[in-house]
Amino acid sequence: MRSARRGISLFELLIVMTIVGIVYSIGIFSIKAEKVTSSNISLNGIKKALLALDYNGKLRLLCDNECESCRIYTGETQSSSILKLPAHQSIQRYGFNRFGDLEPLEAVVSDEKDKMVQGCFEYTLYPDGTSTFLLLKSGGTFYLYTPLGGDEPFVTQSEERLKEELFSTARYPLNSDDYARE
Repeated sequence: MRSARRGISLFELLIVMTIVGIVYSIGIFSIKAEKVTSSNISLNGIKKALLALDYNGKLRLLCDNECESCRIYTGETQSSSILKLPAHQSIQRYGFNRFGDLEPLEAVVSDEKDKMVQGCFEYTLYPDGTSTFLLLKSGGTFYLYTPLGGDEPFVTQSEERLKEELFSTARYPLNSDDYARE
């Protein structure tokens, strides 16, 4: 009796290769999407995270009301990147009133494609490396990003030290009397 040895046909091989290719591309896409959309950052690394995107235009970071996740906007469009902030402590945006007293600020309101969106805070990084002013407090620690500051924020737990840093005559030597003398 003759036993017939049957191999794989070209059609069967093509079907198997197609299935393997589909599974591979779905897996790679999921891994890449996970890398882009789930970056965890600390309050010390907000500017560094935006600089790491290596984008030559204006980058705008808008964080949701709970200050847990932030969306990145490149120009007028939303990027697929979402940055996660530490959720173990509450984050509050602060500012100075006209008397120089530190006080918590309300949520920011931003315009997104003809609708208004409320968020915890907004931070913009410009192409020349400057940024908007941002003062955050989390767990008794202040994080200060100034427009001409470096990649790292000024970090302190003291309100007095924060005021000294911002209103220092060594850093900002002009007084109002200097204008009156001219």
